[in-house]
This record gives sequence, C-alpha cells and structure tokens, in this order.
Amino acid sequence: MGSYKKLRIGVSLAVGILLLAALLWWTGIDKIVATISSASPIWLLAAALLILPVNVLRAVRWKILLAPVKKNVRVSSTFWSTSVGSMVNLLIPIHLGEFVRAYILGEKEETGFAPSLSSIVVERTLDMMGLLFIGVATMFFVSAQAELSKIVADIFTAVALFIALILAAIIVGIKKEQLILGWVTAITSKIPFAKKYTARITNFFASLIDGLKGLSQKPKVFAANISLTLILWLIQNSATYLTFRAFNYPLPLMPAILGGTLMALSTILPAAPGQIGSYEAFWLLIFTLLGVTQVDLLLAIGVVSHLIMLLPILIIGCLGVVWLGLSFGEIFTFKNKLPPRSHIPLEATEISTNKSRGN
Repeated sequence: MGSYKKLRIGVSLAVGILLLAALLWWTGIDKIVATISSASPIWLLAAALLILPVNVLRAVRWKILLAPVKKNVRVSSTFWSTSVGSMVNLLIPIHLGEFVRAYILGEKEETGFAPSLSSIVVERTLDMMGLLFIGVATMFFVSAQAELSKIVADIFTAVALFIALILAAIIVGIKKEQLILGWVTAITSKIPFAKKYTARITNFFASLIDGLKGLSQKPKVFAANISLTLILWLIQNSATYLTFRAFNYPLPLMPAILGGTLMALSTILPAAPGQIGSYEAFWLLIFTLLGVTQVDLLLAIGVVSHLIMLLPILIIGCLGVVWLGLSFGEIFTFKNKLPPRSHIPLEATEISTNKSRGN
C-alpha cells in the first residue's frame, strides 16, 4: 500500500475517532454506558449470529454467478473468501477487500482474478437492487413525515440511477463482447510499448466480461440470484430490529428494516477504517428521521449495533485467513502476487485475440 493511501487512511481514522468522541461527549458518556449495560445479551447475540446465514447465502450466490466461468466452484471457497474480503473492507475502507477476495478465489479455485473481480461487480449491483427494492417496499409501510419521505425518495432515486448506469455497462459488455475485444486489440496493437502484450491485454478484458455473464444466465437463475439477495438483506437488516429489542425499545419491524437498509446504503460513502464515527453519525441521522427522539438511547444502540456488526466480521475473517492457510502479510501484499494471465495459458490468450478479430 502506498504512503499516500496510508496517510489518507490515517487521517480518516483520526477524523472518525474525533467524530465519535464528539458524539459521546455531546450525549454524555455516563448515560451511554448506563444504557448499554441495560441491554439484553441474548438479543444482541441473536443479532450478531445473523452474520453466519448472511455469509452462507452470499457464498451460494457468488457460486451461481461464477457458473459461466467455472461450474464446480466450492461454496466453502466463496464463503471464506467473502469473509476475509469483508474483514479487509472494514480495516481498509477503500474496497480493497473486493480485490483481496477476487484474488483468493482466483488462486483457490483457479477461476482467475479478472473474472472473479467482475463477478463481484455483478454481486454488488444485485445488492443495490435488493436494497432498493426492500427500501422502497418498507418506505410505503412506514408512517413518516413528508420531509422524511422526500429525503428517502431522493436517496432511492440516486441509487436507482446508479444501478441503471452499472446495468447498462454490464449489458453492453456482454452483448458487444466481440466488438469491445476488437477495439482493445486494435488500440493496444498500435501502442508501441503495449503491442507485444496485445494478446494478454485482450484476454484480460475477455476474462472481465466472462465474470459479468453471471447476470445474463437463464431467467430461473437470475430469479434465484434476486431471491437470495432479498433474503440475505432481509436477514441482515433484521439485526437492526433485534438490537432495538435488546434495549427494550418498541421500534416496529418495518422502520427497523428501512433504517437498516439506509445504513447499508451509507457504506457506499467514504468512511474511516471500521466506519468509526461515521456509522454512529449516520445511525443518529437516519433513526432520528424515523422518529426515535431519545438521543442518548439512540446513540447507545448505535454504538452497540456497530460493535455487533464489527466483531463477527473480524472473527470470521480471521478464521478465514487461518482456514485458507494464508497470512495477514499475504492478504495486504496480494497485488505483488497476481497471476500475469489469470491462470490461462498463452495459447488461450491468442485464441481469444483471434476471436476478437473475427478469425
């Protein structure tokens, strides 16, 4: 990792810690501690354990998305790769975890780095589609002020536009594969320093497109992916409801799921490592808009919610590192070990280039 990125992460961490400290000081640390001590550990444990079925469903969905690349990918590999990637995303908030898990799976299952990475783009697009659907559906069940409805509607509109742009790019990539590969070949063959790598560069783009094809499988497969996405997010957002139950606060299920959905969407924005400070700030903003007016109670619930989100991800991620026979040093220096041709021999790159030229 470069010194600039380290500096940026360090600054964002310092800002996050200061923000959290300011929120705790403003609300009153004594009140927060007293409120947290009254929480039910059983409900909190139930909320924390939801990470397991969520990760299993993510692993199954990723296996399905990778079917056009490789049919027999093991769910255990996608599970542990996802777990390690989630941990890295928490520790280094520049979405490095997505690259890490693409690399791990490419090594363990020989799917190749590029197809694994582009399949993650499809996966994240499905996540946003699922969150948008759940958010819009729950918004209609939540009786809230007109101001809240407008804010939430604007957020969902922005997410819908973003999804539309990504879907358009994915569809164009799949439908116009030969045209795109032809352009890549034509451009790189005219660049002096890239000319001798034309076949490999073309193959890399072909591998990326292969990973996108998980979105364009049979309608039944697409429906299965959407169903898995909706189920896993409903389970994950239910943790918010269980956390409020732990504090004996009567927040109904629909507002809790809507709040959890908005919290999930907030992770798209830049944040400090572990979302320190920003998580609590968004939590206060979102659930205040949803009608929770007891600020000290709300911040206490937010802090605990943050912890029961962080700890399981870190624990399972560390177990994944051990299970996969990796080291933390390998994870954070994975870029130095990327396979030059995504595990595909040179002959395959030449075939891919010839196809792109229409030979």
